[in-house]
Amino acid sequence: MKVSVIIPTYQRPGFLKETVLSVWKQTLLPDEIIIGDDSKDNLTEEMVKQELIPNSPVPIHYFHHQPALREVANVDFQYAKASGDLVLHLHDDDPIYPGCLEALKKPFEQHPEIVASFGLQRLIDEAGEVIPNSENVNLNYFRTPERVGLVNGMFAGTVCMFPNNGFLVKRASVLTIGYSDKGRAGKATDFYFGFRLGQLGKPFYFVNEYTALCRIVHDSQSRGAGADNDYKSVKIILEDCKEEDLGAEVQQMLKEKIPRAITTAALLKDRTTAFKWLFSKYYRSRLLTPRGVKRILQTINPF
Repeated sequence: MKVSVIIPTYQRPGFLKETVLSVWKQTLLPDEIIIGDDSKDNLTEEMVKQELIPNSPVPIHYFHHQPALREVANVDFQYAKASGDLVLHLHDDDPIYPGCLEALKKPFEQHPEIVASFGLQRLIDEAGEVIPNSENVNLNYFRTPERVGLVNGMFAGTVCMFPNNGFLVKRASVLTIGYSDKGRAGKATDFYFGFRLGQLGKPFYFVNEYTALCRIVHDSQSRGAGADNDYKSVKIILEDCKEEDLGAEVQQMLKEKIPRAITTAALLKDRTTAFKWLFSKYYRSRLLTPRGVKRILQTINPF
């Protein structure tokens, strides 16, 4: 099985170089690296053509989009351009461990029915230093030793056990659903992609090894002003899933996400959804708490 690595990038040549170098250090090299660049200037292009392409142990196919495609279209473009049966999807600022590709490819050889494989992550800061105790992020997303092996794809996608990058996926499966959310997911595009992969009804595979690093940056879209990740993900889950199909883990996750989702719904003046969630089983026990009362008032008058 051929493997392609895709890396969408924007205005971050230093981080991109670090990530590509981590691909070069793999114990099992990919067959190609595809870089889709939305940068406004030529700094990334110059770095790629002068430093990366001449020295790469595998072919690098570089595309500088002018005008920019934007993130979602850029990713779809790269999946279409990839020639591999499997695609390792990386963010431009998130390096991988040397054994990543070898560890993630092996399950496809042993279990050809799987759609995707993924491992454990550590968090790093902007300087690339591992954040103390960041391994615990895996516990929050059910990446625990007892779940190693085949996992229900719908479960993994719904609770974000399936990560937003550093995973290996069948290219044909991605082409079936597309990466684009068609405007439905807001800034929760990564969540919606994993959720729709799960809807294909095929298993994923969890490898209980550290395979990837995830960089925490100040301008992260999931943490910035206007982030609607919880609002969109809760809305998608409750609209697309039957309540009787939501297991205990999913229901607990909804209870944790729904306070922020209600606040965002109120700010967006989506009062119908906000009130529905306020009185749902995931929140109603907190209605008379100070924060519950505050959210009711926010919903009535968001400004």
